Amino acid sequence: MHQLLRLGALLGALCAATTTARGQDLDLVNATLIDGTGAAPRAGVTLRIRDGRLASIEAAAPATTAAGVTRIDVAGRPVLPGLIDAHAHIATPDAARRALESGVTTARVLGDVFLQALGTRDLIRAGHVAGPELIVSSSIIRPKPGMAFYQAYPEFGRFVSAELRGPDTIAAVVKAQIARGVDVIKVGASERAGLASTDPRRAELTEDEMRAAVQAAREAGRHVAAHAHGAGGVRAAVRAGVRSVEHGTYVDDATLADMKARDTFFVPTLAVMSPLGDPRGNTADDVALQVRTYHMMAPLRAAVRKARALGIRIAAATDGSYADGDDTGRIRVAHDMEVMVQACGFTPLEAITAATETGAQVLDVAQRTGTLRPGLEADLIVLDRDPLADTTALFEPVLVVSNGTVVVNRMY
Repeated sequence: MHQLLRLGALLGALCAATTTARGQDLDLVNATLIDGTGAAPRAGVTLRIRDGRLASIEAAAPATTAAGVTRIDVAGRPVLPGLIDAHAHIATPDAARRALESGVTTARVLGDVFLQALGTRDLIRAGHVAGPELIVSSSIIRPKPGMAFYQAYPEFGRFVSAELRGPDTIAAVVKAQIARGVDVIKVGASERAGLASTDPRRAELTEDEMRAAVQAAREAGRHVAAHAHGAGGVRAAVRAGVRSVEHGTYVDDATLADMKARDTFFVPTLAVMSPLGDPRGNTADDVALQVRTYHMMAPLRAAVRKARALGIRIAAATDGSYADGDDTGRIRVAHDMEVMVQACGFTPLEAITAATETGAQVLDVAQRTGTLRPGLEADLIVLDRDPLADTTALFEPVLVVSNGTVVVNRMY
């Protein structure tokens, strides 16, 4: 069995390494380039796309177009890298398609129930369904992970009536998840905020337990993301060496300084607060959640402002499902970018970088995507107006190209 699991992980890694489709050969001419690095826009450029990659960026439109190449005149419109959702909960092909149509060409899925996201990831990688490239974790590792975890990993069934505790146990869970082919590990440093029955300020895994997770993941070439709201949980996660802090609502100043020193990424998921603060239901639990969410907004936004001032790398994310019937399904990356600009002191160009280059960095895919540079995968979006003057332009791209293939075209 263990040999089969290792073989499955190897095949998954091979699939991940060979999923870039050939794509279309395209020339996008008369573009205003916003390349995702924070550089100023460049007008009048041509982007040549060949074999799924950005072959060159040229200062002017060619007089003629080579045979077999599709020429698209974007008429001065802004061209940006495809958006990166650094913390999502995409589970199904339908949700993946919605994410792609919103301009998301890469997403990190943190928290998978019944291994659905892993299956969706592999369907996308094999070209059977359309969607962003997905970087996927399995179930969040926490003391009481829930029955879905034990159904996916019955080898840990002896803990059903107890807790997953101790560095050795946590390391074993990490190794089991990696054997199933996950791309990233998610640990619980504090309890959830989205349930009225939990307290996001209460710590869960200890520093030593999270350090064991980080070490086991590192040995397999994986990173660890920490769900952490409470100050103590964030502090322990950062000291344990996680790559990113997810949420970070009550992080204190000393831990922010530590994050800067360690180059820990911050993924605050700002915009998800809006649907959680205005849930569809009106039960007592819904009201309790609404009240809590309003309480959390101010400290989280203040933490992000401080993190920006310190130069901590901050990535945009939805914490959303892109699914029907789910409050978080209403959120898009553009919502998060809008909050960054309106409430956290970001310029529009900084918010774009948070949703492109920085997102690629936290996902560890910046060598392939996240910016528009020759040699990288041709993941890009075209907008109908200047996002530096009007961030609402980001909500509906008029053209989406993924791995060199036009997947959405609204340029009528």
